[in-house]
Amino acid sequence: MVEAAHDALQAILDKEGATPLTLVYLGSTETLQGRDAFLPWNKMKYVEKGLATIDKSLVLLKDEDQPIHEQPRVQGLPDSYLTRAMAATTYTSLPDMFNHFDRGYDLYLDLLAEEGFKQQHFAATAWIYRYAITASIRAEDLTQAQSWLAVMEEKDSSNIETMTAKALVGQAQ
Repeated sequence: MVEAAHDALQAILDKEGATPLTLVYLGSTETLQGRDAFLPWNKMKYVEKGLATIDKSLVLLKDEDQPIHEQPRVQGLPDSYLTRAMAATTYTSLPDMFNHFDRGYDLYLDLLAEEGFKQQHFAATAWIYRYAITASIRAEDLTQAQSWLAVMEEKDSSNIETMTAKALVGQAQ
């Protein structure tokens, strides 16, 4: 399915041009191609290509000046929030040898601290909080994980993502 997603995203890019969101998704699929590649040099090639594509999406995002409330919503979020969340998730999911974890974790710290992000519907942001908590545990920043978990519990303690995050934090203690 990774190949099919990659090909579909590439077709969209070829037809409609690059946007930060399409580039971050394309880059994420390229890193997944690296995960699935058989030969080690192909693994490296795909992951490095994916990281470069994600970097391009974040550079392009910095050049956009469209206010959050005017941005198209994808998966219930303004596209700039989703772009940053996908970049953070991809960066923090990679093995340490790629040296992108800190950059991804910083993206989470900045994104989840923004007032505009906090005001988004929790059903659309819950997965981001959970991945951020996973990253904070990996960073050995349990205080931050507990802080984000408290936000999740306040917003919806019965949400499956909240319950998953609670279990993750519980295991880390």
